[in-house]
Amino acid sequence: MAFLRDHIGYLWSYVSPRKTVQRRDKEFKVPAIPIRPTSSKKKQLATSASRAMSPESRVKAWNVRTPSPLWNATGDIEMDRTLLPPSPPTSAKLDELEDDILPESPGILVPENAGSSADEWNANEDTIVVDDGNYMGLSIDVDKERRRRDKQGRELRDAGWSEDAVFLFQKLGMRGFEPLLPIEWIDDLETLPEDLFTPQLDKAFLTPAHGRGFCAQQALCNLFDMGGRIRDSKYTQAIKRKPEYHIKRAIKKYASWAMKDGEVDHLWSELPLFKTVTWPKTVHSAVGEQKMLQELGNLHNEWYDALQIQEAEERRDTVVPEVPTLYGVTASHTIMAFVSYAPSTEDKEVPQLRLIAMFDFGKEGYDVWHALAVAIFITHCRNRMMQLKEILPEPDLLTEEDPDL
Repeated sequence: MAFLRDHIGYLWSYVSPRKTVQRRDKEFKVPAIPIRPTSSKKKQLATSASRAMSPESRVKAWNVRTPSPLWNATGDIEMDRTLLPPSPPTSAKLDELEDDILPESPGILVPENAGSSADEWNANEDTIVVDDGNYMGLSIDVDKERRRRDKQGRELRDAGWSEDAVFLFQKLGMRGFEPLLPIEWIDDLETLPEDLFTPQLDKAFLTPAHGRGFCAQQALCNLFDMGGRIRDSKYTQAIKRKPEYHIKRAIKKYASWAMKDGEVDHLWSELPLFKTVTWPKTVHSAVGEQKMLQELGNLHNEWYDALQIQEAEERRDTVVPEVPTLYGVTASHTIMAFVSYAPSTEDKEVPQLRLIAMFDFGKEGYDVWHALAVAIFITHCRNRMMQLKEILPEPDLLTEEDPDL
């Protein structure tokens, strides 16, 4: 009973009227109103024009401002500038590329009569980028551009360029003015302009020779991704895989597919038509140029021996084969260039490198056009290799004799 009495008393202390009266007699305390931080900038009062809700009035009252992620309210840096996307694309100039990417090196002496040609030709100099909305309304005079390119071709021939190099120069310059891809690829490559596709396969330059179209599309799409990888390597300041590494890797991968597609990969491994030379941006361009001259000079001698030109001259054959035009791909940092090799002659005792086109992967907006240029360059070398296949001897396969037989 004592146990129940204690619990009843404990319960009565909660429901007792005296407790209710005591609670009501307590002084009620009003909670303090929170103080909001006052801004140093005074808010502008809304006018009648700003309060209007019509589309015309709202457009006039818009105040668009893009916040900068670099600085906070106190003025401290919050983000690394190297992780930010680059500025909108602008036209690349040869002088700017030489000064920015390839700094001067006082410890290197280059002779005046050696090196590249003095003629400043660049098939990529007139490449422009427009917005998607402006492209549809942009009128392009293809005939006028073709006449201008034909005039350049005559000037290049007069300057001593080979017919093969002139064709490549004009083909690179005409990309965007003529179709390059078969119409069957248009659904898979929806972001490309419709003018690049054609139903006539003989006019589509970037087509597989013996393989399937699916593999050709995959190889081309990998080239489209090359520019992004190069800029990522630049902005993240990669230690091992520098931008020039990605350029060389992409070119090697596409060339490997193209030569297998043309069924000339067994010849390409021994006698290619171009060499790739890369160097870091801290090295002067003259060093890479001299290395390319040495590489192409050795390759020229290999082609000379493979075609048996000396034997044909000694036999006084009516038709003596000639060494095909050899090319080089140079890459330093985000800059890539196509050059042709001009061997030494009676008039010019020193071999030269002639610039065909130069590309800057550091600028956004040009990735597709740069990738198409790489595809045109390698496809041209594949087609030329397929023509030379008929006059080249088959490579000797090394076979070891079994001593037990």
